[in-house]
Formats: sequence, structure tokens, C-alpha cells
Amino acid sequence: MSRVAFFVASGFVGATVVERLYAAGRHDVVPVVHSSGNAWRVARLPLSLKTVNLMDAASVRDAVDGCTHVVNCTRGGDDVMLKGFRTLLQACMANRVQRLIHLSSVAVYGDPPGPDSQDEAGRTNPARGSYGWIKLQQDNMLERAARSGLSCVALCPPNIGGPYSYFLLALLAALNGGRFALVDGGHTPCNLVDVANLALAIELALERGPEDGRRLFIADDDAATWASVLAELRPLVRDGTPPVPSIQAGVLRALLAAQRPAPASPWRSLKHLVSSDVREVLRRDPLLARIDASLRRSVALLGSAVEERLRLAIEAPSGRRSAAQRSDIDLRLAAQQLRTVVHSPRRARETLGYQPRHKFAASMHAFRAWYQSMSGAGSPFGDLYARIAAHA
Repeated sequence: MSRVAFFVASGFVGATVVERLYAAGRHDVVPVVHSSGNAWRVARLPLSLKTVNLMDAASVRDAVDGCTHVVNCTRGGDDVMLKGFRTLLQACMANRVQRLIHLSSVAVYGDPPGPDSQDEAGRTNPARGSYGWIKLQQDNMLERAARSGLSCVALCPPNIGGPYSYFLLALLAALNGGRFALVDGGHTPCNLVDVANLALAIELALERGPEDGRRLFIADDDAATWASVLAELRPLVRDGTPPVPSIQAGVLRALLAAQRPAPASPWRSLKHLVSSDVREVLRRDPLLARIDASLRRSVALLGSAVEERLRLAIEAPSGRRSAAQRSDIDLRLAAQQLRTVVHSPRRARETLGYQPRHKFAASMHAFRAWYQSMSGAGSPFGDLYARIAAHA
């Protein structure tokens, strides 16, 4: 029997796969967690949890020791995602792990992705420092490990749905907070994979599929739009929530452009340096105070009109408040609606035998049932639960 270590099993995806594999009884499952405090789903199972520090090579080697397979679902800060992943790869090779399944993301293709990313051969183009960029660095490390002899594959899901879905919870929170807007009526595709379908792909990849670190898209096989996702979530939206507004794609692009930081320039730096707040601090030094007074006397000799123009030029705000800053909508969720590409899981079908079993409607039904059981939404005490949660 194979022995499978899950890094980390306390997360949404890891816990789901561990529960499924334990129920199937085909693998010896080793849940690996950062701490047992947030691992309640897997802690309920009669399994021995291993606590690991991904930044500690000895800790990672100990967790991998004796395992034939490793599944990496780790999320965290940049150091964990990069240095921690490198440490995990080294431990897998040192312990002669037979196979590594790495959870990547379609985000490596950029946001929004290019039209050629319908399949995995498309150009990767994430913004530097973004989540997709971090994932791309991991993918590159994975391919190098594969060239060194490690059998591995990268599974690339889009947004993940189903019970416990972080994406659907964020979307529902934005709806209830009046911060969600549909772009062009919500007709663009919303790429989703049900967590059970993703778990199925991971289970299949443990036993078959590419060994060279290549990417495989893992997605549902029935298309959803943002409008259809919203329709499925409506029963969970609190009474009295304002209607969802619509925004045009062109307007959204302008908002996103306004949100980008302005390019650096000597004039902008000078305005910050000689602003009233900075000068007030500098004047506490006797020498700098004398220099400031001398400059003021020199400017006064130019006349009051010139002095006023200089004062306004220097002390005025560096830039007006952007439309994006004035907007109350969740721009991250809005920007996702500019993604017009549907990522095909054709290669996963061919190489893994992947056949998604959970359809969109069933996946959303499962999420609603889970959410209602956890939050009391739709029950006579739903408002009470919401008030308690708001003050927790």
C-alpha cells in the first residue's frame, strides 16, 4: 500500500482529499499540518497528524520520511511558497519519493489570461509578485526537479467550488456587503472546479499521468457564467441587501488602471520631501530649522503671488483620489470577470482518465447545503446567527 503525505492537510483542498482517501482505504494517509489548531476536519479522523515547519529542512525531511507519494497543497507567504516549496522538493528527492502531485493554478497564465491559454501550451504571463507569479516560480522549480529524476505533475485548477469553498465564501461576503458588481451583466465565463472533482484528479494523478512536471488543467466540464453563479447564491443573500449593480468592462478597466501606483519621478519625490508634515519633523533639528527659515526668506523675496503658487504646487496632494479608491465594489472579484478564456481539461482526460462527476448545479447545491448548516442561513434563527458572527 502506498503511503501519501499531504502538505498541508488542514486546508480546504487537502482536508477534502484526506477525508476521501481515508474513506476509500486504498492508501496509508499522512496528514501534514502547520499546527493542529486549524486542522479540525482531519483531526476527527483516526489518523496521526504530523506538524511541520516548511522553513525547516529537517522538519520537512522527517514528515516525508517513509512516504511513497507527496501531495503539495501548501499556501502561505512568499517565503513558504518559494523557499518552503524548494525545501519540500529537496526532501522528496532525498527520500526517493516515487511521485509528487503539486497543486498549481491557472493564475500562472496571467490576469486576465491570454486567448491562447485554452490549453496548457499557452503563454504564461502573470504580473511580477502576484499569486500567479509565485505559482509560476513553483512550477519552474517542479520542472527542474523532474529533470533531476523526480516523477511529478502540476494540477492547475481555476476557482474551486463546493462545500468550504473560499471563493464562494468571498463572493457571498461581497454580495452581503453590497460590494459585488456584475461586469456587462455577468455573461463572461466563471471557470470553476468542484472540490470533489479536483480531489478525484489528485487521486488519479497518484497512480498515473505525466511525470515531467507539466501542467494539467483540472476544471468542471459544464460551463458557468458569473450571472449563473450569482443566481445559485441568491438564496443565501441576506434580506435587505441592495440589488447587484452592473458595470461596463471599459469602466472597470479604467478603475483598475487608476488603482495602479503612479510611476516614480523626481518631482513627486520632491513634493513628498518638502511637504508640510515632513518639514515639521525636519525643523526639530536646529541646523535644518535654520536652513528652512533661510529658504522661506528667499522665497518671500519673489513676491506673495509667486510664493503662493509655489506653496500650492508643493503642498497639494500628489494625486487626486482615484475612481478606484472612491469605489466600494470589490475590484478583485470584478477583475476576475474580465477573464474570457475557458480552460479545457482535455489533456487531463487523456492522461489521467479524468472525468468530472460533479456538475455545476450539484456543486452549488452542495455549497448551499453546507453553508446553511454552518451559518443557519434560511433558518428561523438566521438573522441571529448573522448578528453573532458580525460581533464575534
